[in-house]
Amino acid sequence: MIDKAEIKCRFKRSVNSYEENAPVQKRIADHLCELLQSALDYRPERVLEIGCGTGLLTRNIQTLTKEKGLYVNDLVEEMCITTATRYDLPLSHCLVGDIEELPLPGEFDLLVSASTFQWFASPHETFHKLASHLQKGRLLVFSTFGPRNMTELRQFATNGLHYLSREELSFCLSHDFEILSFEEQTDKLYFPKAVEVLRHLKKTGVNAGSTDRHWTKRTLEYFSRCYEKDAMKDSFPLTYHPFYLICRKK
Repeated sequence: MIDKAEIKCRFKRSVNSYEENAPVQKRIADHLCELLQSALDYRPERVLEIGCGTGLLTRNIQTLTKEKGLYVNDLVEEMCITTATRYDLPLSHCLVGDIEELPLPGEFDLLVSASTFQWFASPHETFHKLASHLQKGRLLVFSTFGPRNMTELRQFATNGLHYLSREELSFCLSHDFEILSFEEQTDKLYFPKAVEVLRHLKKTGVNAGSTDRHWTKRTLEYFSRCYEKDAMKDSFPLTYHPFYLICRKK
């Protein structure tokens, strides 16, 4: 089970440290926007960004819609308000809460999201809900993470996320959406020490599961020794495995 309360606390703690420690997420947001601009064959009037965080994607998509046409959502109120304020959005367009449970105001003609949908507890049901708030023939454009995400930490995450495979994700979308494009990449960060990997996870709020355990000197030493098996000399890798999808509502 995905503990949304823990996710909320984790990201709330990272509000002030997220952007400077999230280079992969920034690259993902930039590439997703490039794909969106290439695919968009209409000017959307009412756009919802799901999981806006501190606004890495928001700044790129704001120009795609008419003035005051952008709505932002995030599980963490501080992140949502920070983004709305930074980009001069009405606070009434700041939708705080879990997108899986949150009532949405009417229909949109574009739904976008970067690095968020991997947190869905019920992806099939949630995609169906999102489709009900998207106009027919309009686009859902998003990135999420695939099964090779953070593989280096899998042995330390006793209750890690289940990242959907390409086939699983396609199936969840198939009832309501036509998949126009499905792209995947891998991106790696490298750290001088194993403990720096844990600091990166803490400062961005992301992890592969229960890596937020209570760490002692002994468990940290064990973590470092195990990690060294897959590490290059003086360099500890962390793999990100982003998926990029462009979908049209049937």
